Amino acid sequence: MNEIRNILLVVDGKYNTEALVGEVTTVATDAGAQVTLLSVLDTPPGHHTLTAESVDLHQWVEEDHLKQMKEIAAKLTQGGVQVTMKQCSGKPYQEIIREAVRGDYDLIIKPAEYESRVKNILFGGTDMQLFRMCPKPIWAFKPTSNTELRKIMVAVDLLPDDPEKTALADRVLQWGKHVSGLVGAPLDVVHIWDLYGETTLRGRSVSAYTVDRLAQKEEQKHRQWLDDALAKNGLVQEEVQIHFHKGDAEKLIPDIANTMETDLLVIGTVGRTGIPGFFIGNTADSVLRQISCSVLAIKPEGFLTPVKLD
Repeated sequence: MNEIRNILLVVDGKYNTEALVGEVTTVATDAGAQVTLLSVLDTPPGHHTLTAESVDLHQWVEEDHLKQMKEIAAKLTQGGVQVTMKQCSGKPYQEIIREAVRGDYDLIIKPAEYESRVKNILFGGTDMQLFRMCPKPIWAFKPTSNTELRKIMVAVDLLPDDPEKTALADRVLQWGKHVSGLVGAPLDVVHIWDLYGETTLRGRSVSAYTVDRLAQKEEQKHRQWLDDALAKNGLVQEEVQIHFHKGDAEKLIPDIANTMETDLLVIGTVGRTGIPGFFIGNTADSVLRQISCSVLAIKPEGFLTPVKLD
């Protein structure tokens, strides 16, 4: 993976400023990265018929956002981070993606926003749009009082016969390794496997011994794939905590992440390489709806955003 040299920090939203500044400062200073603060003012409703009062309100909101940016910039500068500021108007997710691509940022950090309709779901509409359509790694920061990362977890999906999934798993492991090294936090690696069609096999006339043998062989394959992936990406098994389980990834990944009190989950999102447009795979989408920690979402290499840059 490339080094983190250029970070885009989206500063709009409600969050713990001290925790946000603390984590960004740690990552930026250890990586030697510069930070650009971006504030996006959402287009006011009825903008085609703006009244004098609505123009004043828009100006006041703009001034408040600028004040917030300056406060965060001052704290980052005090921490030794080189900072620049930008402000624009439009649909937040579109403007964030446009700036991310134009500025060729290595990492986008954004405070997560709770889903307005379901309060226990961490990621809101703008977050999900970024997960789906932003070509750059997205670090959605959970509102928290913690000022440092204490535990990082990587979730990998392994299928050696699928070059795109293999490449994405490598990128996820590399990012997890890099961030854990920057902040000095322990790294956990989780991989969930299952035997395709096991329930159907056990409901047929196939003997339990035969199905158990098939499951054992499948487990051995996945264990070897995981060993190979860790070695390929320079991760020593004795230095990471491995969670290797059989079952439903959509349920087990968030269960493990939440039980381990993970601060940051690094996860790959499924995409069509080289094709404009993006979808989150069923597993990633389900996991994002259940976890209670920050997320670093990694895209496949070569992903093209459907958001127009002009």
